Amino acid sequence: MADVDPDTLLEWLQMGQGDERDMQLIALEQLCMLLLMSDNVDRCFETCPPRTFLPALCKIFLDESAPDNVLEVTARAITYYLDVSAECTRRIVGVDGAIKALCNRLVVVELNNRTSRDLAEQCEKVDATDASYPSVNTCVHYLKLPEYSSEEIMRERLLAATMEKGFHLN
Repeated sequence: MADVDPDTLLEWLQMGQGDERDMQLIALEQLCMLLLMSDNVDRCFETCPPRTFLPALCKIFLDESAPDNVLEVTARAITYYLDVSAECTRRIVGVDGAIKALCNRLVVVELNNRTSRDLAEQCEKVDATDASYPSVNTCVHYLKLPEYSSEEIMRERLLAATMEKGFHLN
């Protein structure tokens, strides 16, 4: 992944008509792999800075003709940024209409369609609240705690998460 050119990725992310969707999808998948596999967050954020990439990702959601498979990978990329830094939230909120576009996609989810359902799950992760639970990424050894409104809610969510099958702290 070290040979991925961020300028090219950004250019491909901003495509979005016809055959260009394929290039956009490739760029999204490359970005997700880069974010997920990075062992150095600072270097990753230097290469693909949130101030540049998050607005481009949000604009994909503003494109009403974007298909679910593109939106699902876009939401996953946004989620990966949020997993690394809660500061990325302000970049998303700063894009006029982005939150509304994310929420609108939740309204039209087809639960019997896997891609549509996956898109909804990713959108929910982006729109985290006190109802959210902590998440763990064992690849990069971190525990993500959403910004809860109180310490009591944080304690409840942590205890509930540790009781879930598959959530292991060692």
